[in-house]
Amino acid sequence: MEYLGLWTLEERRNRADLLEVFKMFKGLSTTPFSDFFVVQTAACTSGHRAKLVENRCSLDLRQHFYSERVVYR
Repeated sequence: MEYLGLWTLEERRNRADLLEVFKMFKGLSTTPFSDFFVVQTAACTSGHRAKLVENRCSLDLRQHFYSERVVYR
């Protein structure tokens, strides 16, 4: 697959997840953004107005949910 220049399945999933978050944030998706994510309102966002709050989870299973996969640690 490398010689064809194709992306791996993991790279394609990450790209699709990030595109869907962008669509939800801009209101282009039917899924409401507030159902999955919370935007950080504190002043320490380093100049970025759309920083997502990272939820803490104690279960390993929760780490594979859509809303947890998208927010990078």
